Amino acid sequence: MIMPATKTAPVADVPPLLACVTDDVTAQGLHRLAGERGWPDGAVRCGDLADAAALLARMRTPPLLLIDLTGTADPLADLGALAEVCDPDTRVIALGTVNDVNLYRDLREMGVEDYLVKPVAPEALAAALDRAPEPPRTADGDGTEETARLTAVVGARGGVGATTVAVNLAWLLANAHHRRTALVDLDLYFGTTALALDLEPGRGFREALETPGRIDGLFIERATVRAGERLFVLDAEEDMDRAIRLVPDAVDLLLEKMCQSFERVVIDLPRDALAGGDVAKSAGDVILVGDLSLAGMRDMLRLREYLSKVAPDTRQHLVINRVGLLGRGEMPRGAFEKGIEARVDLMLPFDAATFMDSANKGKAAPEVARKSKAVAGLADLARRIDPPAGAARTGGSLFGRLLGRKAA
Repeated sequence: MIMPATKTAPVADVPPLLACVTDDVTAQGLHRLAGERGWPDGAVRCGDLADAAALLARMRTPPLLLIDLTGTADPLADLGALAEVCDPDTRVIALGTVNDVNLYRDLREMGVEDYLVKPVAPEALAAALDRAPEPPRTADGDGTEETARLTAVVGARGGVGATTVAVNLAWLLANAHHRRTALVDLDLYFGTTALALDLEPGRGFREALETPGRIDGLFIERATVRAGERLFVLDAEEDMDRAIRLVPDAVDLLLEKMCQSFERVVIDLPRDALAGGDVAKSAGDVILVGDLSLAGMRDMLRLREYLSKVAPDTRQHLVINRVGLLGRGEMPRGAFEKGIEARVDLMLPFDAATFMDSANKGKAAPEVARKSKAVAGLADLARRIDPPAGAARTGGSLFGRLLGRKAA
């Protein structure tokens, strides 16, 4: 066991961070960061998880801990023991040498903010530290915390304009609601979200799904393409002759990481990707986009029933897009709602001029036609997803969750 490099008496002022790591390389990188950021002496220590627990038992707990799990036989149990000497609202980043998806998922479920596999690049370490201390954004200024919200947009059938809805919703959340927003297109071969905004797809999406253990804040920053001050796009145009070797749970892990980096994440989700329900369960909202056709009614009903079964806590928003496009072939709204056994939340009118202009210019519809009725409908959808004074949600720290479980 490596003992702390220096011993200090209990301190009155709480340091912003305490790092306890077992190797010299990581410690040197942290010491450089400490110097750059003006952290107090003693913020970086040499030691393992047991050393951290001993130190924290005699000092006030900082808001952020960086803990090294190297050499720990049972990291989950040892983290539980560490919780006994820490404040409930302490947030934790873990380091380790084990590159295991299951370990990462277990740590995330416990409430660990991030898990980085050593050796850790200084840039990745800095990015992880920058993300973790930021308090979740409040919805109504009352100090109640709110976690990042994940929204999936799914076309009930092909050609109903689900991608258009996803692109413009993300743009509105970023530019009208001032949220740091990511737009993710899960069609890796024929995705068009980047094309809709006149962007070249970034690189790294495929790698993220094939080697999810490498996903961190720096990786996401490099893989996404910026589409403004607050909007970032993750898209791909993979060659058809190259099969993607998707690692199980890779999409879930990617989205978890993105929710740490962004306030809102909007997914353009292919209909067949709903199978299994994992993404739907993770999403706070699922927007089902359809049209007023008989096939549209059937598919909307099937998807709605499926989502109600596999993700009952996910809010569904039923949107009919391009109303008027089918002319006399459209079903009356009342008949459609009777067929799907639910009320439609929003009807977006067909506006060929606006969306043709938007496509030709590579801009979001609100940028080219703010007074369009279709744009007004999309703005209404954005308010439904992100109400100006909506109910806030409380995010849980690691020790808050552990101590809460024991109290229960």
